[in-house]
Amino acid sequence: MPQVEKQHPVLVHAAQLGRRLLETEEIQRFRSAEEQIQNSRRVNGLIEEIKRKQKELVHAKHYQKHEYIRQLEADLDRLHREMDELPIVREYQQTQVEVNDLLQTLQSIVAGAVSERLDVETGGDVGGGGCGSGGPCRCK
Repeated sequence: MPQVEKQHPVLVHAAQLGRRLLETEEIQRFRSAEEQIQNSRRVNGLIEEIKRKQKELVHAKHYQKHEYIRQLEADLDRLHREMDELPIVREYQQTQVEVNDLLQTLQSIVAGAVSERLDVETGGDVGGGGCGSGGPCRCK
């Protein structure tokens, strides 16, 4: 694949688009939720406790301590549920989904626009086209 010049007009526009994306409500909400998660003593405490229990679980499995394994797995399930029930964590997870949806939609639009004009495969169902080579896959 040939090297694309960093100042190529399309790349300049892509960088501008990236900066504009940072200004969207979805990205702003994600960044705010991320900051709240990072600053939450409760969330950080749960994360540390989960990590500690996971390490203990690895050791318990190594030494085949079956009853202790069951206890640790139950503890980890409880900790994960506790974490998932925190409103701040739910907000963070929701904003992740929203940002991902935005980026996936953007990717689909770009791929669709390019494949529509060049008749190339997009790797998804955008445009419904195939590779266009007429080779073993017999797509057109």
